[in-house]
Amino acid sequence: MAGAVSALFLLDIKGRVLVWRDYRGDVSALQAERFFTKLLDKEGDAEVHSPVVYDDAGVTYMFIQHNNVFLLTAARQNCNAASILLFLHRVVDVFKHYFEELEEESLRDNFVVVYELLDEMMDFGYPQYTEAKILSEFIKTDAYRMEVSQRPPMAVTNAVSWRSEGIRYKKNEVFLDVVESVNILVNSNGQIVRSDVVGALKMRTYLSGMPECKLGLNDRVLLEAQGRATKGKAIDLDDIKFHQCVRLARFENDRTISFIPPDGAFDLMTYRLSTQVKPLIWVEAQIEKHSRSRIELMVKARSQFKERR
Repeated sequence: MAGAVSALFLLDIKGRVLVWRDYRGDVSALQAERFFTKLLDKEGDAEVHSPVVYDDAGVTYMFIQHNNVFLLTAARQNCNAASILLFLHRVVDVFKHYFEELEEESLRDNFVVVYELLDEMMDFGYPQYTEAKILSEFIKTDAYRMEVSQRPPMAVTNAVSWRSEGIRYKKNEVFLDVVESVNILVNSNGQIVRSDVVGALKMRTYLSGMPECKLGLNDRVLLEAQGRATKGKAIDLDDIKFHQCVRLARFENDRTISFIPPDGAFDLMTYRLSTQVKPLIWVEAQIEKHSRSRIELMVKARSQFKERR
């Protein structure tokens, strides 16, 4: 099991502590000063771009910067760096949901809400709930605070933490867009050295209740497992990344994407295709030097779309 974070700091652009939350009691507020000193010492060095800084005292710092605020974690245990950095970005998203924008001024104006959010998003150094829509149901700003006592929504204690119960629409709608970008590397001779396609399945769902959606793909692995021909009709998907709502066990068994979607817009899946791609537009350039002060450039752009019939 990955280690736990000892404390979380919010610093201004000069390294002064705005807010800090101690989760395990094995670090002090002085860690922020030591971190910023190390950050200044590395200024101008290539390593300053690293979001992880190690202290000789056995403390590891992981940080990101948003506007004029540093979000910093200090840990004495061996933490999963990618998980902690992703958590810090989710903290930024939650604060932006509450305060419109994360800046030093917005933090100073909302100390109480900030501490409430930090207590809910991390417990004893382990990340917990980072869905802004769910947190906003029981942590409200003064303008929206209700007089009656609030009970935690079902999504907090349910396995489906990304969707609240009781959602109702007069008309159920689902929108699915496939957005792909082509990356091509061409050498000086005009030959394609490498090409791939990076795609994303973007969804917008406006469904009532807790619906379960299923989506099938013409995946080569699935078609071959079913004994069906795959010539020209199947694709090899690489580097697949799913939203947390997707049931991964179901996908591994029958390659069916089964999920209970969040409410609103989200990226269901991202992927990469390693395949030979024909450029949609081919550009050729010729350079002819006539004299020391005159150069002639000829650029030709040729579309390679298939003709419509």
